Amino acid sequence: MVYKSLLLSVALTFFLGYAFTIGITTPNSLLKKLPDWGAIPLLGVVFVLYLLAGWWAIKGFGDHKILASISMGFCTLGIGFYALGFAMEIGHGKASPGQYDYDFSRLDATEKDALTQIAADAGLTLQDATFSEHWHMMEDAAGFRTCVQKGHVTALRFSGKKIPDLALFSRFPKLGDLYLVDCGLADMSDLQGAQVERLDVSNNRITDLSTLSGCPNVRWLFVQNNQLHSDAGIELFTKLVSQDLSGNPFSKK
Repeated sequence: MVYKSLLLSVALTFFLGYAFTIGITTPNSLLKKLPDWGAIPLLGVVFVLYLLAGWWAIKGFGDHKILASISMGFCTLGIGFYALGFAMEIGHGKASPGQYDYDFSRLDATEKDALTQIAADAGLTLQDATFSEHWHMMEDAAGFRTCVQKGHVTALRFSGKKIPDLALFSRFPKLGDLYLVDCGLADMSDLQGAQVERLDVSNNRITDLSTLSGCPNVRWLFVQNNQLHSDAGIELFTKLVSQDLSGNPFSKK
């Protein structure tokens, strides 16, 4: 019984680890393919399975104290992950003071001016913003999607919009996640964002990765469906954890 408890608790913890890393941050991950309503039932199933694993560990504690203790440790860790995930889903759309802002009332004036100009160039206004937490930034919105924390823009997503002045993005000192998808971009040399760690420029007309060198600290890079003829320039991004260059001419050969 203890062995079943250990196996189940380890499997569940690895699943939650995947869910809170790759699952919620990578486009087209298996978790992202689930409907929105499926998140809470899934977490409920995981919680019940953790309780089962914990019960098995308690029942078998007398025979295998060390293994049972390890299993209960995984259960405790996993239930902590579960509680965090459940709170994130239940709290979605509710402002959390000091964590996420759901309006522009505290936004830095310089950043607000820059965002107003970017939106105007895209044929939008600040009223077209959809406020999101980071884990929802990969979802398209009717206007544009933004994440604001403590008065600073920390993530932006524009999809299918024209972005003529990339230099404006340098005015967001806390911008860590930037999604410019299907924006007709080819030359991105004006984009300067040393703080950007996640960059998604899929479905554009980029021919050379070196045009993205203004974001040298990118860790997650998505350049699918562009016009790259090679992966030359990828070495510029020394902190890369993951990249997706699929759908380019060189990757189809």
